[in-house]
Amino acid sequence: MEHGAVFTAHRSTMLAAAFHITGSRHDAEDVVQDAWEAWSRVDLATVRKPHAFLSVMVSRLALNAVRAQRRRREHYPGPWLPDPVVAGDSPEWEVLHRDGLGQALDFVLSTLTPEQAAAYVLRKVLDVDYPSVAEVLETTPAAARQLVSRAQRAVTSAIGDSLPDQGNHDAQALAKLADAVLSGEIGRVAALLAPDAVLYSDGGGKVLAARKPLFGPDRIAQFLIGISTMEEVAIVPAVINGGAGAVFLREGAVTMTATVRAGEAGVSTLCFVRNPDKLAAVTLG
Repeated sequence: MEHGAVFTAHRSTMLAAAFHITGSRHDAEDVVQDAWEAWSRVDLATVRKPHAFLSVMVSRLALNAVRAQRRRREHYPGPWLPDPVVAGDSPEWEVLHRDGLGQALDFVLSTLTPEQAAAYVLRKVLDVDYPSVAEVLETTPAAARQLVSRAQRAVTSAIGDSLPDQGNHDAQALAKLADAVLSGEIGRVAALLAPDAVLYSDGGGKVLAARKPLFGPDRIAQFLIGISTMEEVAIVPAVINGGAGAVFLREGAVTMTATVRAGEAGVSTLCFVRNPDKLAAVTLG
């Protein structure tokens, strides 16, 4: 084995894992850089399973990063959403999109304790065994199981169980919703939303956005119809954070990304990112 070749082979997976835990593109890139510096000093003769070793290493670093950022997020103006990462803008994010988790799940992970989020990603995404999860979290395998179980319950409660073809289901739901919004008919829009639908809008205090989550089909439908008439935009379908989404452009500049999560009852979660700082890295490949 050679340090650089092994690290490069697993870099995309580490980047995706760090992002799922931190929700930040910049933080994930910093975490992976820190992981490289640590990995370059490791005696390769002691490493039997590079994938597991690097997964544990990057998750531990990501856990430390999200702990350090927690206070900043507590004072964030309005809902905080994970950064949108659009498929096609960089090959190194390929695994993130292949995971197919979507922005809604990444948002749920950001609402959990850092330990629960890290445990979920390690076990459910990276398929790391419980003793290794416990090592990262500095706890026992039994306690690690409890963290994963609590995280799974929180995810299921917030966005439901994944459907067999969740990505296509979400994409179709988003297309129908966009068509209904453009019709201007509030009733038609509301009919496509689940009874417990919720919309999160992240403006970062820098642009106009809903400062609190919006709940219920009628209120969300009114909001969507309202913003659709505010400005002329081009809407481009895209895969965002591995899930169905759309990029909004005005005069060629990205003004918003939108993603949805849909269940049998309709669209249940909508995530709009308008914070220009989070849109700066968004490009359409």
